[in-house]
Amino acid sequence: MSSNKSLKAIQSAFSNINHITYCSGAVSLTETTSKLYYTTINGSEGKIDFSKPTDDQLAALAGSCQKATFGVEKQDVLDETYRKAGKLDATQFAINFSPLTGGILDTIRDSLLGSQIEGNSIEVELYKLNVYGPGSFFKSHVDTPRNENMFGSLVVVLPTVHEGGSLIVRHAGNEQVFDTALAVRSDNIPKAAFVAFYSDVEHEVTLVTSGYRVTLTYNLYLTKTSSKPLKPLSMTADYIEKLKQSLAALLADPNVLPNGGLLGFSLAHRYPIDPKKTELSNLIECLKGSDADTLSICKSLSIDVSLKAIYYPPKGYRTGSCLVDQFVDFQDCLYEDDIVEYLAHAYNAKVIHHKYIKCTPIVWIKKPAKSNFFKTNYLAHGNEPALEFTYADVCLVANIDSAAKRNVK
Repeated sequence: MSSNKSLKAIQSAFSNINHITYCSGAVSLTETTSKLYYTTINGSEGKIDFSKPTDDQLAALAGSCQKATFGVEKQDVLDETYRKAGKLDATQFAINFSPLTGGILDTIRDSLLGSQIEGNSIEVELYKLNVYGPGSFFKSHVDTPRNENMFGSLVVVLPTVHEGGSLIVRHAGNEQVFDTALAVRSDNIPKAAFVAFYSDVEHEVTLVTSGYRVTLTYNLYLTKTSSKPLKPLSMTADYIEKLKQSLAALLADPNVLPNGGLLGFSLAHRYPIDPKKTELSNLIECLKGSDADTLSICKSLSIDVSLKAIYYPPKGYRTGSCLVDQFVDFQDCLYEDDIVEYLAHAYNAKVIHHKYIKCTPIVWIKKPAKSNFFKTNYLAHGNEPALEFTYADVCLVANIDSAAKRNVK
């Protein structure tokens, strides 16, 4: 097989890795788990039994909510042309329902964690209650990252009769619709529906045309335990073997990186970071789904990969790109500087594309789209980033020996 065919074969194999972005299901409510207690607008105690909620009770709950804001940089913004809904903070209500029962965490673990590194478990944090009444909606957005270990969000939809309010999830050009009104519909035993998705996934709530859509939102974090992973790779053994064979065939080709170089894998997801504090090496334990699968495949072939941030200049400046072992504060880099040259000198970056600087050759197994490259805030001198945590795009990169050292001819 020619070098070009070998490369296309492995690129095709890796591009077909299943990119699951959300999972869903339903759990029955009991007399114990169906009751919500909250503080009403006049300070008294309100109560709803979601096994048989009335319109008046739901209207009272909606009336006790604050108007829901959304985050723009470090500020909470109220703009009902973008989001119209009510909210109660976790300190303002209590419910006996728990996502730790009913198989919800098992579904999330099996569907979203993929081949996580040994020792990770899920921590669930109750965040808010939201009420979407008639005319309510939330336009497309991405959840605000709370810390480096936050990997997803869980939304539990309590059983109410409503129309509209579907959750639309978008990622990598794909769109999926979760019809919450249909999911909680039941003639007999009341049930709550749930949907969990990665925190970097774009999503929106469509217009509620009638009734009240009531949801509980939980933040999902990865935490360290001593237990073994509950699920291996999210692919079949045959498919794993196909990936291994394709990758091994590529590296056995003497025309691929004959003098050595880099092997690159762009990642399907973005990861929360503090640009001033986060170490790239720590993110390796937070890889999600197919990204964790890619890491496991490389490890199974003894390919030593590490995470890199990829930088390129702002539009209108010299072209080029480079890989860096850390996130960079650009306050000492002026606009007239060549960013790639600056990073190569100040941070020992590996230049992979530049008109005037010698470049390290790289073969991309999973090519990054330009829009997915990690772009830090390129700031005027003296300004500071507005976010404590933001999302970054990173890639997995391996150093590959020359063909001679690989013993291929």
